[in-house]
Formats: sequence, structure tokens, C-alpha cells
Amino acid sequence: MRKTWLRRTAATLVACATLALAACSDDDGITPPPQTGEAVLQGEITGTRTLSADTTYTIEGFVIVQPGAELVIPAGTVLLSNGNTRGSLVTARCTETQPSGQLIVQGTETDPVVFRPLNETGRERGQAGGIVLHGCAPINVTGGTAISEGVTQAFGGDDPGDSSGDIRYLRIEFGGIAIATDNEINGLTLAGVGTGTNVEFVQAHFIADDGFEWFGGTVHADHLVSSGNDDDGLDCDFGWNGTVQFALVIQDPERANRGLECDNDGDGSANQPITDPAFWNVTWIGTGVRQANSDINDGLYIRRNAAGAVRNAIVSNFGNVGIVLDGDGTFGQLQTDNLVLDNILFFNNLGLESGAVGTDDLTENVQRRSGGAYVADGLAAELAGATFVFGDPEFTSVNLADPINGTQPDPLPASGSPALDPANAATPSGAGIVDPVADYLGAFSNDDWIDGWTTWLTS
Repeated sequence: MRKTWLRRTAATLVACATLALAACSDDDGITPPPQTGEAVLQGEITGTRTLSADTTYTIEGFVIVQPGAELVIPAGTVLLSNGNTRGSLVTARCTETQPSGQLIVQGTETDPVVFRPLNETGRERGQAGGIVLHGCAPINVTGGTAISEGVTQAFGGDDPGDSSGDIRYLRIEFGGIAIATDNEINGLTLAGVGTGTNVEFVQAHFIADDGFEWFGGTVHADHLVSSGNDDDGLDCDFGWNGTVQFALVIQDPERANRGLECDNDGDGSANQPITDPAFWNVTWIGTGVRQANSDINDGLYIRRNAAGAVRNAIVSNFGNVGIVLDGDGTFGQLQTDNLVLDNILFFNNLGLESGAVGTDDLTENVQRRSGGAYVADGLAAELAGATFVFGDPEFTSVNLADPINGTQPDPLPASGSPALDPANAATPSGAGIVDPVADYLGAFSNDDWIDGWTTWLTS
């Protein structure tokens, strides 16, 4: 996570003066004729704007869905981001009189909505923008609101049930274009987004920053794919309290940082609400090398006083430690049971930086960072009652030496895998759970839910 993406403020919405043209809307009651071919999408969306699946749209600049408005995108629609203008889809948070702008993505398993760069070939990370939702759910910044840098939209508020739309079967490809140095747009950013928002079956692929990032809010999500991204697979901050059930994070040895990074905030304060997400049934597959980017390839990096829960997970193939608890604040959350690590299968985490190499046990796979060093102090006692499995999940077809290689992986565990033994798993529970009987470790049992709508192209 690039902390320069945000600046703290209690200010209200800052207008984006750089938008030159407003997009035409059909809120005047006139239904536009069917369109075929190409069209440009730019400026502000007011009222209700419904796109056509038989039209390819070029996104110019920040297309901002204003409060009280909605942008409806039918199944099969292709959106081409003009990287020269940082083409991105953005929703604005609520006002005193209008609800938050709504992005309605109606993709299906056979016809996902695709957001990608203009060019058909030679694609690279950072050639497209991304999708940024702003809402009025609580964040832990003093004053209750903040401004997103680059996009310059306010987010945060006091409505945990706020809605920023309904997103289903969406691919975001080769995005993460830079706004400034160390300030890139993520694949999907959820800033102060509430539980009224639906997010399911979304892939962030080859993004130049994080695949998915939550800045506070309460939104839940399920069936996420974060593949080949430059920075972190999943990232959370500013008091996010939501759930992810079913996610695949799979990294590229050429460019990747951590599988998960979670902070309460940039200072590690005790600001409320504390970042306290729940991750159920997630498969994390790392780079298999010590360092593929600026940070050592640790799997789950929980720091700066963050709490939360990770259960029914697979953490595999990271070049260093599977799970790292950085700082006394985060270790304190573990000691007070505000941070729960349980029902996790560890495999092939190499420990090349921590020095815990060659031991297939807790010491290799879970460590603390204290005083700039990796240590295991106190962890065994705190995790004594947890169910940890050390062994091969027996993925059907994943090249651990090169997980992102242009071919769709098959991360389903083979029959007889310890990941499929219900004795190793817990019963999913709590808000945001979409399958309360997923009694297995990782994101998959016998349903290859990534098949048919995801992409695995590397250019």
C-alpha cells in the first residue's frame, strides 16, 4: 500500500476541476437508440446512465458517478481505459440530500464486464486506471472523512449500511496507472464503502499497485481473484470492518510484495473503529522467491495495531514467512484475542530472510517483527490452541516455480488433500458469510469458480 494515496482531512468534497466534459445521461426520460461500435465515456454521470453491451467504451479521465446517480453496465460490456488520461470509473460519496453514487456491474460467468487498456497487445501493468468507490461508511480518520489523492473525492461518514452499488463478474486488467511517484490507483479501491454494496466475482489482474484495497468502511466481498499484481494482493486500512469469503491471491515472481497487508492506520494508533476484517476460505500463493519487489515476500503482513481474523486459509509458496505480526500493538491484539489466526494450512514458505529455513512448523511459518528483526517470541504460547496444518495442499495444477505464466492455474486440492479434511476447518460464521458450510481450507473444494470468466494473459 502506498500511503501517499491518501491525505487525512476533515474537509468536504473537493471538486475535480480537471474534468472538461460531462457525459450525456438519459435521465431526461428519453431512451437513446441502440448503439453499436465505439463511444467515449467521460465527465460526470448524473441521473441513470445505462451502457450498451454491443458498444465498446473508451474511458477518458475520471468518470465520476455523482451522488444520487447510477451507472449501469450490462454483461459483456468492454471498457477501455485511456491511460494517457488516467481513465477510471469513480463513485462519489453521499451528501446530506443524496445517496452515494452507484456503480451497477451486471456481468455473468459467461459474459463478464471487462475493464482494460486501449491497446490489444503489448499490455503491461499501469496502462489503465482502475475503479474507485467512495462511500459514507465509518472510517477511523479524525473528523470522520478523508480525501482520496489523485481522484480527490471525499469518503467516510456515519452510515455503515451505505451502498455504492452492485458489482458482479468484473475483470480489471493491467491497471494501476500512476498519479504521481508512489501514488498509483489500485485495481478496485473501496473507500468508506458500506454493507449495502455488493462485491462478488471480481478479478484484479496485473495491477501496478494493490489488487484490492479497503480504506475503512464495512463492505463485504466474496469470490475475489488478485493475480499478478505489483504490490499487495489484498490491503486494508483506516478501520475496515468487513468480511471476505473465497479469494485467490496468486503472485508473479517478477513483481509482487505481500499477499495481505493490514494496518489500523499509518501511525499504528488506537483510532476507532480498529481495522478488524475477517478472511475466510482464502488461498494465498506467493512468488516462491525471497524478493520480487521492494519488500521481502512475506505472506500475510499484519501490522500497526490491526486486528481481525484469518480462518480456513492456505498460505503457500512465499519466499519468506507465511504470516508476520509486525509491532507490539498487533501482537497485543493477538494476546487479547482481537486477532485470530486459526485453521490454516502452511506449505512451502521458504523463510529465506527470517532464517527459519528447513523447519516445517510454526516457527517457519508465523513470526513477529520486533526491533527490525524476525523473532518467534511468545507466539507458540499465544497460538497453542490453534489448528495449523503443515503439508502439501496438493493443488491440481499450480506451477509453484512460476505461478503466473499465462496459463490458468487449477488451485483445487486433489482428493485426499489435508485442505479438504473437515477436521482441519472451522464452520464459517459472522456477517458477510455467503457459504456457512465451507468446511475446508482455502478457496476451493470441488467448484472451480475462477473458470470461465477470469483472464491469465500476461501481456
